[in-house]
Amino acid sequence: MAYVPGSNTLEHVGLNYATSGDYGFADIKTQVATLQAGGVEVFLSVGGWDYGCFPYMYTYYSIASYGATDNSNYYEITDFGGLSNCTSANLWCYTCEPQSAGTTLANFAVFPEPSYSSTWQAAQKYVIATAGGDHPVFHPNMVPGQQWTDANNSMVLTVPGDGYYASVNRDPYQDLVYLAKDLGLAGVDIDYEEMWHADYFRNGPSDGPWTNYQTVYKYSAIMKDVLLNIVAIDPTLKLSTAAAAAGGDPSDWWGGNLKNIWYYVHKFYPDLYNGIANSGGVNVMTYDLSDNEDDYECPTPTTCSLSQQVQYYMNTYSANGMAATVGYEIGIPAYPDPAHDPTHDLPLIQSEFTAILNAFGSKGGFFWELFKPAGASTNVDVTSAARQICAAALGSTTARCSGSIPQVGGSSPTTTTTTTAASSPTPSSGTCSAAAWSASTAYSGGAVVSYNGHQYTAQWWTQNNVPTAGAPWTDNGACGGSSGGSSGTSCSGISAWSSTTAYNGGAQVVYSGYIYTAQWWTQGDTPSSNAAWSKGSACAASMRRRLYQ
Repeated sequence: MAYVPGSNTLEHVGLNYATSGDYGFADIKTQVATLQAGGVEVFLSVGGWDYGCFPYMYTYYSIASYGATDNSNYYEITDFGGLSNCTSANLWCYTCEPQSAGTTLANFAVFPEPSYSSTWQAAQKYVIATAGGDHPVFHPNMVPGQQWTDANNSMVLTVPGDGYYASVNRDPYQDLVYLAKDLGLAGVDIDYEEMWHADYFRNGPSDGPWTNYQTVYKYSAIMKDVLLNIVAIDPTLKLSTAAAAAGGDPSDWWGGNLKNIWYYVHKFYPDLYNGIANSGGVNVMTYDLSDNEDDYECPTPTTCSLSQQVQYYMNTYSANGMAATVGYEIGIPAYPDPAHDPTHDLPLIQSEFTAILNAFGSKGGFFWELFKPAGASTNVDVTSAARQICAAALGSTTARCSGSIPQVGGSSPTTTTTTTAASSPTPSSGTCSAAAWSASTAYSGGAVVSYNGHQYTAQWWTQNNVPTAGAPWTDNGACGGSSGGSSGTSCSGISAWSSTTAYNGGAQVVYSGYIYTAQWWTQGDTPSSNAAWSKGSACAASMRRRLYQ
């Protein structure tokens, strides 16, 4: 990216928000102000998987060099008949993204090293001064959009990314800070996932284990450059970073991942690490985990469930004095590829979510992402996740923890409300006048459908979530009685709510003549006055009594 302070244009920023005028600058600034007025801190993030994946380098050095038995992604190469068939025409066998994604080289990038920048030079000096392993070697000749030669085989390649910043001698890390200041943001975030860099520049014996110090140095220089510019441009800005799950593990590195990089950042540059952790935070990506033991996905043979793996990786950070926040993946897991290996993914179901929350929830957390397909109805949805993380960190009675996440389509989800016993009953029990639920239909909050003899109301936007007695659907009761809900719902077999009982998400209780459904794990929260409970139909006896009062 390139951004001239005070220019108020996103033309060369890379957000692809608009194609003319100020390229969306004024509109984004307005939206940021609206969010911040509601108490939301807004960060500008750079990086991510595609923006740190060099397809050729990742294929040749992060996957192929370890062979089929040591890398669960090797199938992406064998599907094309082997490494010799991986070329630029097929983005070196689609290892960064599957062929179905339709990506081109323009979709990828590398983190640049702007050697002409004074703050980058200062960051390099800082890194070199206390480097604890190999002597730091930087690679400013790898400029996005320009030619670069692989010294191992003399192959000439085009480095992915937009090199405009270099043509005008700007430091993208400095410009990130300038832009954050001009947009009125709370901070910036660096999502560093350049796995190929660690594999290409590793040192050590041919049969391993190796060191990945050069990637530690590059990442540290990036973060130091950003921090130097924050101090100089706007000291109120915060800096956060996404860290790999294995990044806090100090054990030997065998390649193909970002193992122990944040451990060595903390060891060599503790002031840098702690400065980030105490500002925007070090956020550990403990998602995209698999239980495929054959491909060495589990950290130990008996540590394979989602919550076990999350606890294992988070403990590597805490055991080494590294402050960090846990991450959660909402909806359909991104890894492993469901088209290739649908049996080894680890979705965030409520029981696993509860186990992680019990261990780390008091420190907060972050999740990916707001608008991801939910997948199975048993997966924790985004609003439920946000509410539970908020309640674990701030307390179950915190008012803002009952909010809801607006969904795609422009409609806001319907937040759970409570009414007194004298209010009208939940509508649409009785005959199934509503259309049958369809897996392919997108429903906005408030939509009513019929399913398995009951009618359900969507609490927020949803698609392909089977209606059940839990989020995102509220059960309005069985169909078949007279319209308008006069027949009520049978509550036989549903126990009365107890303040001493722990209820999992989906559990039903009777309270004050109504059925309530737990939206997540809860104990001691009164159904009529807490967002943990969704109010459903009145029990039949209670309904008849009200009708004749």
